[in-house]
Amino acid sequence: MNKTKHICDFIKNNHLLTLCVNSHSDLWCANCYYIFDSNTMSLFIMTSEESYHSQLMMLNKNIAGTIAPQPKNIIDIKGIQFKGYIEKLTNKEEKRAKKNYYNIFPAAKLISAPIWEIKLTMIKMTDNSLGFGKKLTWPPEMT
Repeated sequence: MNKTKHICDFIKNNHLLTLCVNSHSDLWCANCYYIFDSNTMSLFIMTSEESYHSQLMMLNKNIAGTIAPQPKNIIDIKGIQFKGYIEKLTNKEEKRAKKNYYNIFPAAKLISAPIWEIKLTMIKMTDNSLGFGKKLTWPPEMT
């Protein structure tokens, strides 16, 4: 099995993440809709600079998060935990990312907010359909 493809397929088939941010001793989590680029292993979200989590992100670009659907049956549990860093996009990168984001979430055109790129640095996936408690990691060499 190609572990990276399995992880990427899971991320592509979902759309909501929990973003965890911090600065100094201040912590906050937020749910955000995302799109995924498997070529760059990046997630893209739209969120206002005035939001509490954005204020913390601008102070500390290191973030963590999860993507976890909520099945009732334990054997159906699949989800990821991730680490990365976040940047607000500008210029050509912003236009390209917003175009892709609007293709998936057309209602986002009604919102005036910047788009942010989460460059993933680490992913741990749990997939009980592969065996109870089965873990896959990215990058593949990560233990």
